[in-house]
Amino acid sequence: MTTLAGTGLIVTADKTEDGGAVGRVEPDAAGFMRTRHGDDYERPTDGLWEKVKRADGEQVSISRYPLLYVPDSWEVMSMLELLVPGIDHRTAVEGDERSVWMLHPDGSWARATAAGFLDSPTVHQGGPRRLWDELERIRHRLNREGGLPVYGARVRITPDGTLALSRGGWSVTVA
Repeated sequence: MTTLAGTGLIVTADKTEDGGAVGRVEPDAAGFMRTRHGDDYERPTDGLWEKVKRADGEQVSISRYPLLYVPDSWEVMSMLELLVPGIDHRTAVEGDERSVWMLHPDGSWARATAAGFLDSPTVHQGGPRRLWDELERIRHRLNREGGLPVYGARVRITPDGTLALSRGGWSVTVA
């Protein structure tokens, strides 16, 4: 049994003769913080954070969903971490406005801001990937299917440590 850092996933598996393992993602959630690095434990996205805190972004849109701080939704957080590992999530409240940021060490970022609790946020994005668009794809799937395939997924771990998860037509490989 183990957890996957950055997710809410618990994996249980039995060792196979080749030195790998097979099992599944348990239906329960668990969370452990990532291992921190460096003498002062700065986040690797601190420089990006300062640069894009209030930036306009290369793409501006209105989300169809209310504002979500991803770490508050373990199932969504787990799916996003499997697809785009390493996102740093931040949040702030100024008066009636709430904002969330998604920052990635590759320079990708998104900021979403909304005034009311159920208002659709304005989203600014930049960098090589559109992180909010990745989040929206996950939320579309959640709304369409009523759940995400990550909990209950089958797991195969190869002897070299590659992790493959699958459930129904969904699959992801983590090297």
